[in-house]
Amino acid sequence: MNKERTTRILAGVTAVLMALQTLLFLVSWLVAAVMPETAVRSLLSNEGIRWFFGTFTDNVASTPLVWLLVIAMAWGVMADTRFFHDIRQISALPYRPKFAFQFVAIELLFFVVVITLTALVPHAPLLSVTGQLFPSSFSRSLIPIGAFCLIVMGSTYGLLAGKMKTLTDVFMSVAGGVRRMAPLFFVYVVAAELFYSLIYVFGA
Repeated sequence: MNKERTTRILAGVTAVLMALQTLLFLVSWLVAAVMPETAVRSLLSNEGIRWFFGTFTDNVASTPLVWLLVIAMAWGVMADTRFFHDIRQISALPYRPKFAFQFVAIELLFFVVVITLTALVPHAPLLSVTGQLFPSSFSRSLIPIGAFCLIVMGSTYGLLAGKMKTLTDVFMSVAGGVRRMAPLFFVYVVAAELFYSLIYVFGA
């Protein structure tokens, strides 16, 4: 799927979500006016308007937003260095990229050892106070940890393979991932507000 087609799909999804949000405003107002005995709350009432604007930041600022952000950062490095593309044809690569992958393999082993010692052994610091893995500090940070590992390994590969020249290139690659996935952030904001609006209108 090419970039232009993906953008059109995301734009269409966003338009549908915004239409549903508008419809929810109208439906909640009509139901609350016609059947005031129901538990439905109107988004066009004074209380509803205060809720919509007053909780907007809290509704959007959630864990999935952080996940999306760190995944975008990792994806930027992976895409710029062609990490996954190159690793699939590692046998055909010249010496320098092969050496870079060998170094990355050492990094991966190091990360596995660190994660094992901090999360997967008894009394590890990232376990919960009861010694459980799920939920725990490790489970809550699993996606950020994975994204961090990918950023480090991708940056290492890019620098050693000559695809990145300086730390500025690394920085721009990480930032570029956020730029590439910017349409998803817009979709997320609209979807999150619609989700919490539904809870407000129809929730107890």
